[in-house]
Amino acid sequence: MELEHAPERVNKRLRLLQIIQILRGGHYSVHELARRLYPNTGEGTRSWLAIERAIQRDLGDLEQWEPLFQKMAGRPPRYHIPVSKPSLHPTEALVLHAAARLTYHRAGGENLHHLHALNKLGQLLPERVQVVLRRSYSDVGQKRGSKRESQNLEHVATAWLEGHPLRFEYQKPNGSGLWRTNVVEPYLIEAHPQNLDLYLIGKETSFHGDLRTFKLSRMKNLQVQRDQRYSIPETFDPKAYFVAAWGVVGAQGQPTETIHLRFRADAADRILEGGYAHLSQPVRNPDGTVETTLEAALDGSGLPREALPWIYSFGPRVEVLGPARIREHWLGELREAVAAAQKEAVGESA
Repeated sequence: MELEHAPERVNKRLRLLQIIQILRGGHYSVHELARRLYPNTGEGTRSWLAIERAIQRDLGDLEQWEPLFQKMAGRPPRYHIPVSKPSLHPTEALVLHAAARLTYHRAGGENLHHLHALNKLGQLLPERVQVVLRRSYSDVGQKRGSKRESQNLEHVATAWLEGHPLRFEYQKPNGSGLWRTNVVEPYLIEAHPQNLDLYLIGKETSFHGDLRTFKLSRMKNLQVQRDQRYSIPETFDPKAYFVAAWGVVGAQGQPTETIHLRFRADAADRILEGGYAHLSQPVRNPDGTVETTLEAALDGSGLPREALPWIYSFGPRVEVLGPARIREHWLGELREAVAAAQKEAVGESA
């Protein structure tokens, strides 16, 4: 088990990035760097000695490449890379850090890219806060599973920021059908407000030439088309694109629907306190119920797919009053769920 965290298992470039971020936050010896990078490897083992030698070689490389690299006097020597902190209002630093933490906790794989971002943002905060934050990142490198999401994030970021089209294979959300090759010019990367998954919004040039939305974790075999470049047109307006979106599927140029809802009295406070951008001004009825409407984009089947999960989340405390076809779909889903539960109950009692 001790070989599990041997340095040869970690990409050297990635380890260098980690060391740079750590040294920008303080003064560390080789032993302390090893403990930060490989917290689960036993000291004194063959793997531990290999780790320390690898870090010493990395520090030698940094001493040549990084002009601000410092080797401090003393035994053992400590290393540091000073940085000048940008001027941010405390609230600005808090907002940026909170956003990064949300995607960090949702990320799959080893989420090292998210950790680097958090380390950079954490350096803008007081040391007494940084100490607490470092404890909250102690699970890095321990998360198991596919690394595809982290790799996808790197390719998508490169294509978007450097202005190259992105080629990848993609399958429909329900898992049906074949994987299809897409070529997309990325316009925006957006986090879904409910599940915090990251999505790419861009012009799909391989088939329809329309703006499309793609989930990063659903992509595979990504290739940045470095021999090609594109420009984001001035006509692309994210505010207009997401005007009626409940998630990340834009509605610019797409049909929308006004849905009439009535909430029971025991859910009224949640609606009246606000925070739902697409709801109309709620009206409280004499019996304590609350009525409101929402505007939602429709998919190809004519249903507000992204708004429906939010409606279902209220369970029996909400009723869809109209339009009729959406009310029928809502009722049909509820009836199907009840029928499945009743069938299971009969089977258990038999």
